Amino acid sequence: MVFKGVMDVLTSKSEGIARIWVRKVRKAGNLKTYNSMSDDQLLEINVKVYKMLALWFEKEADKNKIGSFFVDLGKERRGQGFGVSEVAYAILLAQRSVLEYITNESMLDSSMALYNIVDITNQATDFFFLGSYYMMKGFLEDTYLALSREEAIPEEVLKRYFKDEFFFKDSGRIL
Repeated sequence: MVFKGVMDVLTSKSEGIARIWVRKVRKAGNLKTYNSMSDDQLLEINVKVYKMLALWFEKEADKNKIGSFFVDLGKERRGQGFGVSEVAYAILLAQRSVLEYITNESMLDSSMALYNIVDITNQATDFFFLGSYYMMKGFLEDTYLALSREEAIPEEVLKRYFKDEFFFKDSGRIL
């Protein structure tokens, strides 16, 4: 397969790539929360990531849109009871699934095809790096809010452990 259109490939194959991810999740003993879900549930939550990746490749999603998507994902996963380390590892497995798909489905019949694969791999790496960064931001913002709502920890203690000025940047609330 020579890459005719990354959007076409990732959109039409996003479920196949998500199935690779499900297999990787099932093999990862440290993803207990993910592994408590059915395959269909896992596919449903992960196929959105690959659709966003397709938008990234086609320049229809910028860093702000990607950031917002992953901030929301981090908040959603924390609210669902996932550990942040599980979510970060699941994102890494999502990246590896894309790279595995690209590697297995590509036919290196020319130097241009090799160049395209390297370019796509770099773009995928950038996407998932941004995704991990923003997922962590969202997860920790939501943790901060949950802790402050419970009033179990005084505000000054929260600020000591959640020092990052990047929290709540988009909401107008600054620590």
